[in-house]
Amino acid sequence: MSRLYTLFFVFILLIATGCSTLQVKSDYNPDFPFGKLHSVAVLYPKSDNDILSLAQQRFKRAIEETMKAKGYRVTDREHADFFMVFHLDITEKRQVVTDYQMIGLYPYRPFYGYGMAVPVEREYTWNEGRFILDAVTPRQNTIFWRGIAVDRLHDFDTPQERRAYIQRVVNEVLAKFPPKPSKGDRP
Repeated sequence: MSRLYTLFFVFILLIATGCSTLQVKSDYNPDFPFGKLHSVAVLYPKSDNDILSLAQQRFKRAIEETMKAKGYRVTDREHADFFMVFHLDITEKRQVVTDYQMIGLYPYRPFYGYGMAVPVEREYTWNEGRFILDAVTPRQNTIFWRGIAVDRLHDFDTPQERRAYIQRVVNEVLAKFPPKPSKGDRP
């Protein structure tokens, strides 16, 4: 019976992960010496009133926790080897879909002319969130690594669900940081 429960759990897990709309990409400078990085400061763009939103606080905390788990020391701006700067953006997306519906006498028969297909347009709108994370050199102020996550915004019932989702997004973006050198990259 235990084996049946395990198979059921794996099946549900596969369905849940297959329905994800999260898209993650990253890019980096292959000439950058990633091995020399030991300490990081997590920064965010300041707003006019310098108040951090709840989302910004959660992303900052998730980035710091993930970087600590990767072996980096999280410190202040003055003592950091590099900065992780993040940006959050929400865009309203729109899609128009045309369906063809049959009208006329039942039963519809394609060769007898009892029915006719009429185009019906439907418009779908949703909010899309974008999380951009840049690794920046403190002295030259240049980006040497960038990770981007794009997903439909979800409704969550509790702060714990929001925090867990944000941690998952940050983990997926930072999964390839630091990048492993490929055969074409310099050592």
